[in-house]
Amino acid sequence: MMMNREYIPKSPLGIAIIYILVSSGWILFSDSIIEKLFNDIKIITTLSIAKGWFFILCTGWLLYRLIGQSQKTLMTQNIALEVLGEERLASEEELRQQLDELLSREEEIHRKNLVLVSLNETALGLMNRLNSSELLRDIVVSAAKLINTPHGYVCLMDEEQGVCRRLIGTGAYEGETGRLDKLTDGLAGEVYRIGEIKMVDDYSTWEKRFTDPYFDKMHCTVQVPFKSEGKVFGTLGLSFDDPERKFTASELELLTRFAELASIALDNANLFTTYKNELIERRQAQKALQISQANYRAIFDAASDGIIVHDAVTGEIIDSNQKVEELYGCSREDMASRGLDGLGNHQVPFSANDALEWIRRSAAGKSQLFEWMIERKSGEKIWVEINLKNAEIAGRQCILAVIRDIRRRKRREIELHKIQSNNQALINAIPDNMFLIRCDGIVTDCKINSSQLYYLRSEDIIGKSVSQVFQANLAEQAMEAIVAAITRGKLQIYEFQMTKEQCQYYFEARIVPSGEEEVLAIIRDVTDRRQIEEKLAYLSHHDAMTGLYNRAYFEEEMRRIGALRNVAAGIIICDLDGLKLVNDTLGHSMGDEVLKAVAAILKKAFRPKDLIARIGGDEFSILLPSNSRSAFKIACSRIHTLIEEYNRNRPIVPLSLSIGFAVTKDNPTDMNALFKEADNYMYREKLQRHQSNKHTIVKALMNALETRDFITDGHGERMKEFMVSLATAAGLPNQRLADLCLFAQYHDLGKVGISDEILFKPYPLTTKEFSIMKQHSEIGYRIAQATPELEPISDWILKHHERWDGRGYPLGIQGDEIPVECRILSIADSYDAMTNDRPQRKAMSSEAAIDELRKCAGSQFDPNLVNLFIQILI
Repeated sequence: MMMNREYIPKSPLGIAIIYILVSSGWILFSDSIIEKLFNDIKIITTLSIAKGWFFILCTGWLLYRLIGQSQKTLMTQNIALEVLGEERLASEEELRQQLDELLSREEEIHRKNLVLVSLNETALGLMNRLNSSELLRDIVVSAAKLINTPHGYVCLMDEEQGVCRRLIGTGAYEGETGRLDKLTDGLAGEVYRIGEIKMVDDYSTWEKRFTDPYFDKMHCTVQVPFKSEGKVFGTLGLSFDDPERKFTASELELLTRFAELASIALDNANLFTTYKNELIERRQAQKALQISQANYRAIFDAASDGIIVHDAVTGEIIDSNQKVEELYGCSREDMASRGLDGLGNHQVPFSANDALEWIRRSAAGKSQLFEWMIERKSGEKIWVEINLKNAEIAGRQCILAVIRDIRRRKRREIELHKIQSNNQALINAIPDNMFLIRCDGIVTDCKINSSQLYYLRSEDIIGKSVSQVFQANLAEQAMEAIVAAITRGKLQIYEFQMTKEQCQYYFEARIVPSGEEEVLAIIRDVTDRRQIEEKLAYLSHHDAMTGLYNRAYFEEEMRRIGALRNVAAGIIICDLDGLKLVNDTLGHSMGDEVLKAVAAILKKAFRPKDLIARIGGDEFSILLPSNSRSAFKIACSRIHTLIEEYNRNRPIVPLSLSIGFAVTKDNPTDMNALFKEADNYMYREKLQRHQSNKHTIVKALMNALETRDFITDGHGERMKEFMVSLATAAGLPNQRLADLCLFAQYHDLGKVGISDEILFKPYPLTTKEFSIMKQHSEIGYRIAQATPELEPISDWILKHHERWDGRGYPLGIQGDEIPVECRILSIADSYDAMTNDRPQRKAMSSEAAIDELRKCAGSQFDPNLVNLFIQILI
């Protein structure tokens, strides 16, 4: 039923009351009435829907009336909300920038850790690969994964054929396996010639590129050399198909380190293949000796190893094959005439007696295998491996000496030893602690680097169980990770902590399977990383300079309290007066000290649990759980008292705070409105005290000048006398003499912003120190501009070190462009400085000072004023 218009209230409050009464009655009694009148569920459902639409129509009509009455009020509130929204958006943007910076730092630290871990794991994986094909594929896949690109390949150089052979390819290069290019062509040829890493920003436009169509899609491309003994034997190529993606300097450095590890791994695989081939060849030679006597000579001469037939009793050389002639560089007849004495290099243990003894042992059925050094006819000494074996040839007991040239193997052994040394050096260079541990917990080997593992020594660990080495809780945690790594075959990572001399240290343990029943435990000291994380967490809520909470944390607490019900709260806002003046005159370092002093006073004025925050450059805020206005007035009075105590100690810069506060009145609390109210009260006080505060700071700076400069020894009075006399002689009007006296006293006001180390240095200033000293003219100008009493002479203070010839500072003006008052002060100040002691030198006589003025007339000083001044002195 619709209400008659004449009974509708005109005020929004009346409409709201009617709306509440009708809504309450409708909600409480409508369902009950319908259920009593009707039993059919369909009718009840239909009436319920109709009831809802009726309620919506009534509500809409009432809201329309309410909106009509409240439109003006809402528009006013909307404007206020827009202003508040803009302020909140600015605050959120500042918070977002701080958060982005913290996330960027955290991401950089995380990225570096991931790169180091990935490189370490890649190195361990490559070193265990002995199959060349598998190793090459692992190299390409691992490098591509490190740089995050699918396109990569490996080329090996064949110098004999003069070609570069592409063996493995991924991504766009996958179909190019087996491709042959000239050794000097393309990017690989460039790397082969220069022996260094080479990068092309856009391969598709490079003038030396290959013309294959699929290369059109390749953009930034890099080739990294594989080296052995300083020589390039292969290259690793990686490309991006995204034209915007480039290789960074860190990625190039990572690829260089990766290529060094891959080169070592390839050398290991090649050595393994060489040894395997040599073993096969040796077995073939031994098998050849078992062939029937009919084939003896053919096999004998065709053997790849040298063979000498000795008499089993005398050791006499009966026969030798072609390979022996090549090894010794002489014919069979010469070999037979040499005898045992001519086979070695005559150095112990390579004597004829040793050779005869080995022959006798082999004749007794004991095969002899040893390395020996032989001497060629040319005098060259080479290493060979000799295998002595008893055999019957044509009914005669003989000894077959199979001689193998092992010079290449010896070089490989030296190379392998070098590689092993390099690997060991690499392991030693890794700062982590390493343990080889069996599945039963026994430590078989270890390397201890961290001084924080203070009770662990290598000699005390090897052969002991984990439970004997570590504390019970650490041992249990380690064994669980060892079992999991072996059974699952996956890397296990966990962190633990230890205490040393009341200091807490954090470690990261990485357990990786190194065999079926063994694991490698790598323990890294992550204390620095944890401290950085804790510091970042601290900085996210605290101001770095003052140690107080920052604006982000303060606003977070405001939101938290605002969401609570029945909570009393109040906010005090303090604004430091004159901070910009201090920064502009004494520098930001002094401004920072003033901010720290304010922070110390606020900490002293409130309890440790009270929330004190620096919410802006010169603004502080205190959030208290109280709505007692008297308590807040007492707190503000306490702050003023502490400031007065601080200022009584006569600091260089006295403190002055504008303070405003507000307390909760309504429930729930609108914390943003409360903050705005306190800020408005603070701003009113600041406007009332603005000029007096600035005047107080300037007065303090002027007092500091009197205690630090030379005013106390009569400098100011002498300057007034000299300048007034010279100004009078120059014809300046009397009304300018008062400002001239003020100028004489405060022309060096800016020296309050210069450190005592420079101002009172007893030795000549350095170039850097003098450039700092020259800043006092501009500092004094800014101070004078802020002081009504000194504002008329501020321009003179700025220009009082300008020279007549234009070589002065800070503006470099010359001649009559310089105010006459500045030219007068320059002459009087120089004369007074020369005739009085200064930290850098002793005073000179009046006659010497006058001579110096004459010399500088026309360059430093106005020549006409110099003549007048000398006449006054004489």
